[in-house]
Amino acid sequence: MDISENDIRAQLHCILAHPDFAATPQRRAFLSYIVEEYLAGRADQIKGVSIAMSVFDRDETFDQQIDPIVRLEARRLRQDIDGYYAGPGRQDPLRLTIPKGGYAPRFERVAPPEQPGLLPEVAPLEIRNPRRIPAIGLGVAGLLALCALVWFAFVGWWASSPSVSEGALPQGPVVAVLPFDTLGEGPGYFADGLTQQLTSELARFRDIWVLPLGSGQRSSQGGSDLQGLRTEFNADFALEGSVLDKGDTIVLSARLIDLKSQRYVWVNDYSTGRAPSEIYSAQDNIIRDVIGRLAGKYGVLTQDAMKTATRTPPSNRDAYDCVLSYYSYQITIDHGRHPAIMDCIQRSLEQSPDYAEAWAVLSNLYLQQIRFGLGGDRQEVIAAASDAARRAVEIDPNLAAGHLMLANMRFVRGDFDGFRRAGQIAVGLNPNDSSVLAHYGMRLAFSGDWDEGLAIVDRAIALNPVHPHWYHFPRIFYEFDQGNYQQALTVLDQIDMPNFLWTHLWSAVLNASLERQQEAQSSLNELLLQRPAFASEANSILSIWQLGDQFEQKLLGSLHKAGLEIDK
Repeated sequence: MDISENDIRAQLHCILAHPDFAATPQRRAFLSYIVEEYLAGRADQIKGVSIAMSVFDRDETFDQQIDPIVRLEARRLRQDIDGYYAGPGRQDPLRLTIPKGGYAPRFERVAPPEQPGLLPEVAPLEIRNPRRIPAIGLGVAGLLALCALVWFAFVGWWASSPSVSEGALPQGPVVAVLPFDTLGEGPGYFADGLTQQLTSELARFRDIWVLPLGSGQRSSQGGSDLQGLRTEFNADFALEGSVLDKGDTIVLSARLIDLKSQRYVWVNDYSTGRAPSEIYSAQDNIIRDVIGRLAGKYGVLTQDAMKTATRTPPSNRDAYDCVLSYYSYQITIDHGRHPAIMDCIQRSLEQSPDYAEAWAVLSNLYLQQIRFGLGGDRQEVIAAASDAARRAVEIDPNLAAGHLMLANMRFVRGDFDGFRRAGQIAVGLNPNDSSVLAHYGMRLAFSGDWDEGLAIVDRAIALNPVHPHWYHFPRIFYEFDQGNYQQALTVLDQIDMPNFLWTHLWSAVLNASLERQQEAQSSLNELLLQRPAFASEANSILSIWQLGDQFEQKLLGSLHKAGLEIDK
């Protein structure tokens, strides 16, 4: 496609100027350099050596086999760019990428989605709905009043339920699922089915308030009263959509509205054939995709809340903020943050002892003390983790995270049958929660079922494009086990977790296995800089993952080859 130099420069400016573009000054210079070289007609000359000398102040003696600065920074820059297009740049008409295997940029136009009623980002939102509902003699205010009765009756039922305590009530954003529209002569059952199933699947996430089906009903004349949803129900988001019959295909458009700013924050289109079998199959795929991208701690619905929680002073944090901070920490697992996160969770439970999810994440924080050699008596820590997981399930038997932590506890103790049973309950409670899938699938793979475990982890990755990078580690374990060291290193290059134990450990192991002694030694030095006592902790840290003696000995042998003298 014909893309002009002005278009490319405008897109580069949009990326570099946006406050949410996370790249460091050096990576920004990196991006500017490769784009300018591309525009100058020198794309084939963009090499690691030229980037190192022009951007990173290296001289002509630079050897990229010894100094991985360009490769590491290119990986991080790709992630910065992906983050930009997943967030503020999702509507940009031009997409910039840096394909792996080189450093030359690529540009492609992105066709604007077919979204009836979608307004530009700069305009206030006003939506008119062509779908007519049965006239029942109520205006918008009357409908909202009726919905309020339904909503508060629902809250009263939930709070009074004998199996759900006050601490188990949803803590996060309020979402109204509006009835999806049928445009033209399309099948009405498709839109109705999507509305009902999306409502049900979102309700599985215990940190989202989902307004009961129908609370978002619209008047037959006035369109959507989005402000009413905000003022009457304190709703944070509205999920709407439409089904359009285009003859040989049916197109679904799904849109998420931030009611506070009255802007679209997520939009996507899906197409399927007109045959009923195709429609039903597409419905399941669409549900998985929408829920995976919107819900969960790493979905669009909680991203802003997570950012706010991490900026909130510790003295002002409530229990929900602390749980969000935990999930923010889980993105990079920066060991330096562990004590503060654990302290926040423990303090929050003093104030909110019936907050089930806080108990669940506390269980995982306890186990991380052993997984990453962070201190504490092993037996006492495991006992505390077990108590916290049981408390979570006792408070809220339908909390997927609680059953997941029970599964993790049984895994640690080598009870693989019990681990599977609890893990399957967790997945059954919320099959579209990427965090649940990743935890369970990873341990399933480590216990010896590589095929099923990796398939579950791959599903977790596919559900949400902004998943934490640790989701990729099980694939590294597998490729190492199979002797595919270069493939494992390629996967490791996708991971940007510089303060995480396994990042430097695997770099040392894989480079040693590939006879790259200098790189292995450099990575080992980084590992020991973070964990000076790792030589004495290695056996204990590895044993909690139930990898088996043969795998552990192979891993320890590669670490020894990298230069680590492991204490017996």
